[in-house]
Amino acid sequence: MQLSNFTGKTVAIMVASGFDEDIFIAIQRAMMSVNAKLRVISRDAGLTNAWNGSSWGMSYPVDSTLSTTLAIDYDALIIPSGERHVTTLSPEAHAKRLMRAFTREDMPVLALEEASALLDLVDLAAPARDGDTGVGVDGKLVVAGRENLDAALASLNDVLLSDDGESVAA
Repeated sequence: MQLSNFTGKTVAIMVASGFDEDIFIAIQRAMMSVNAKLRVISRDAGLTNAWNGSSWGMSYPVDSTLSTTLAIDYDALIIPSGERHVTTLSPEAHAKRLMRAFTREDMPVLALEEASALLDLVDLAAPARDGDTGVGVDGKLVVAGRENLDAALASLNDVLLSDDGESVAA
């Protein structure tokens, strides 16, 4: 999987306790492999807890709370799968504010699995998914299922390019 446009970028991953740990770790590894800075953004301060299949997983340090986060400080936003964390983020005003800011400024956003339901909260329709890749792309908005993570990250990598083919800068 080619992710070279992420190199040197700062990527926000928006979570609340209950996010899918396996997906989180896969995203974390992919970003580390290209020297991207992955920053955990959460409504929780200090630590946030993952969900690992049928029970609570590990706790992860939070880099910034939703209430203090500004989209301008990041190059892309990823919202991982996880029913529990999506349920927690749904009524969160700062999650909506952050998603609106990313989409208003035409910045790349990836919503995985249940997280695509959060798009409705900011009056965005999730793009239809391609039958072959399982990934939907509309402008700089990317949606996919958890089983299509590699293709979704590759699509997000592609939309990190500006209209003139230059990589977007922070």
